[in-house]
Amino acid sequence: MVQAQVLNTDKTIALDSSKKTQASISVSIATDQQKKSLVDLFYTGDVTFIKKNNTTTFYSKIDKVSNGGQSIQDVGNFQLKNSCVLNKILFLETFLQHQWDVALGLEYRNLAGFNLVHHFKNTQTEDFFCGAGVFMENEKWNWSAVNDDSKIYTPAIIVTHPKLNITAKYSLLNPANNFEFIFRFFNQSGTYHNQFSNRTSAFNQIQLPINKKLSTSLNIDFIYDTAPIVPIDHFHYNFYQTLTYSF
Repeated sequence: MVQAQVLNTDKTIALDSSKKTQASISVSIATDQQKKSLVDLFYTGDVTFIKKNNTTTFYSKIDKVSNGGQSIQDVGNFQLKNSCVLNKILFLETFLQHQWDVALGLEYRNLAGFNLVHHFKNTQTEDFFCGAGVFMENEKWNWSAVNDDSKIYTPAIIVTHPKLNITAKYSLLNPANNFEFIFRFFNQSGTYHNQFSNRTSAFNQIQLPINKKLSTSLNIDFIYDTAPIVPIDHFHYNFYQTLTYSF
């Protein structure tokens, strides 16, 4: 499994929902006995508080993989986001986020920012929007993911700079059986040492219902970074399947 660096995470629920609080938790544990024991622990969870003109969402994700007791993947993120209605089609999003991805050498990534979002459709069954904004980013990178032994002891790099953010989402939900399709796109750009940096990522999810509260989902996400802070591969991807219980 190759884990993508999550650039941003978004859980949106229509503001006209009849529920004032919505939450979901997904947990999966996988083990595989080959020459060594491979163990994968995966968790996602979110809770959303809905008011008349704004929603507040806390989202979290943690994925840890070990092989024979040795960690080979440790990735996660926490995000707090508020979405405020400006008028029928415009929303203001503000967000805070913390994340890490040890396999890519990302010790931490903190960011805070906002997006102005235009909704083309915003119903309980279909959601389509595009948005743009800015955020301040603070990252710490080490060289653990660099495939060159001579660079392993190079000091960690700490980067703090503003970035532009472009985002889009399309989702379709069938409330009769909870089938859901989601596609998210992010493009973020800035400069580092006078070099232009462009990160593009996408996320696709298909949720298949098992019963009223239980469902499984197929997920794939990827990132392409034109100028990574440390010399790692420009392209990374991740595929996983989850089991979700909603309440």
